[in-house]
Amino acid sequence: MISTEFHSKLLFGLATWFLCTPCLGQQKYEREFGIKPNAVPEMAVEFVSSVFKKSKIHWYGEQSLTGKSIEAKLKYSGKRYSIEFDESGHIQDVEIISSISKMNSSGQAKLKDSLSISFSHYKIVKTQVHWQGPERILKESLLENMAVKGVLVRYEIILKGFRDRIERYFEVLSENDGTVVSIKEIVQRNTDNLIY
Repeated sequence: MISTEFHSKLLFGLATWFLCTPCLGQQKYEREFGIKPNAVPEMAVEFVSSVFKKSKIHWYGEQSLTGKSIEAKLKYSGKRYSIEFDESGHIQDVEIISSISKMNSSGQAKLKDSLSISFSHYKIVKTQVHWQGPERILKESLLENMAVKGVLVRYEIILKGFRDRIERYFEVLSENDGTVVSIKEIVQRNTDNLIY
């Protein structure tokens, strides 16, 4: 007969494991498609044009498991930006193509340790700095070319990883200190857009 104390310890252990492990079973589905500038909400157009002068902007619609959004992709001063808006034109986040090397050394080590535990082998395809915050603060950050106070800074990493001897694409979201927030398998996404 298994004791009640054993049951309690087992349940506590399982609960701790689930709470301390990043979400590994989640999936991410995205479908991107080009849209014409005249189909973009005016608020989104005004935001982008007020920050990026004389830049060629590519507009995309995006369908995901959480709904629809609109994305502006562009290159400015040698950097590649992706700015996401909701359907009414309110900004949601800013992503800037970057590198793991931009993270501090202790954060890099922590992140790499976590990825080595989650995957038998992996290769990073793309890294982006991910900014979230109020519109005014995000605009100021873009104009200053750095995250100002009030911006949540994270890293979004697209990688090819092996799990159970099967290679798939995954999206990893990490805090600035290397703590993994989530790992989601990418179900369907345009491969070209993974790189851009």
